[in-house]
Amino acid sequence: MTGLELVNVIKKFPGFTLGPINLKVEPEVRVVIGPTGSGKTTILNLISGLLRPDMGSILLNDVNITNQPLEIRKIGYLFQKPFLFPHLRVYDNIIFGKRKDESIGDSEIMALLKDLGIWRLCDRKIEGLSGGEMQKISLARMLVTKPKVILMDEPLSNLDELSKRNLRRELRMVLKERNIPTIYVTHFEHDVYALADTISILYDGRLVYSDTLDGCLKVQKPSSVPYYFDFFGAEGNFIEGIVMQSGSGIAKFRYGAQTIEILGEYPVGSKVGILIRPEDIILSKQALKTSARNVLLVKIVDIKKPAESIGTIKVYMMLEKRLCLVAKITEEARLEIGIRIGDELFIIFKASAPTIVREEFLN
Repeated sequence: MTGLELVNVIKKFPGFTLGPINLKVEPEVRVVIGPTGSGKTTILNLISGLLRPDMGSILLNDVNITNQPLEIRKIGYLFQKPFLFPHLRVYDNIIFGKRKDESIGDSEIMALLKDLGIWRLCDRKIEGLSGGEMQKISLARMLVTKPKVILMDEPLSNLDELSKRNLRRELRMVLKERNIPTIYVTHFEHDVYALADTISILYDGRLVYSDTLDGCLKVQKPSSVPYYFDFFGAEGNFIEGIVMQSGSGIAKFRYGAQTIEILGEYPVGSKVGILIRPEDIILSKQALKTSARNVLLVKIVDIKKPAESIGTIKVYMMLEKRLCLVAKITEEARLEIGIRIGDELFIIFKASAPTIVREEFLN
């Protein structure tokens, strides 16, 4: 197998046991989510060699690395906080971990720095750089060592929202170009939608669910899976599609037979992913003509009243016979509109409502 595999891996701590973990990570971005204390960072530390498992095996490209020393595993690890040498300039920080026998040259390093937008910083000192710039430098330093696996432990958690948004896009592009097995640990829904090819849920030391991003968003949600409903749909509804038309500050992309308009201009043929807050969706029995540019036909599949909510309900809807969306409305509004499970109706939202969380060019 090309990639990483954990086979019946177990690690025991006082009061907590991780595993047995069975996980295969191919050249992809695998995002691992789960509550605090579920063992996400422990998995990364076992793979990197910072910890040794009590039982089981860790294989990399079919080679057993379970007992290999950390320094020969060729695994890149990006932490929450960047660890840089303040006495070295940016470029010297980046090439610090590069071994003399590695073939990556200056031109390849500069191409990487241009992809990350930090090539102008080469002669700068670390002091005075932003958190986003320092995390990009840490990422570049890791990538120039040509790791066989990349591990990321919430690397964006300490950045401001604008830096997070920009770095997510650059990170996705850089990782997909290099096609290296990657495990990305996060608590943030935006990270999942922006970066994931596949998703795994870790709960109380066990892997309880794995699927592609697309599979995670299907209408048939696994109600028995712990943490699933606590995470997905909390921040918004993710829809992804191919841009069909763009100009005059508006782009149109298609999901199934329906067209969605968003603010901004994106290359025709590129893929965009948007996030729409449940509060920004209006429900109607008629396809109303309003200033909102998006009117999409859906089918009601469930109606729930969250335990923490007072007067607000969640309406779960099916778009194009597969994608699950959720809207938040008041119980009074539900009765007024006359919404029932099985009904078909329209959702309405403005072109300005979605947040763009994913952008990529297709080959």
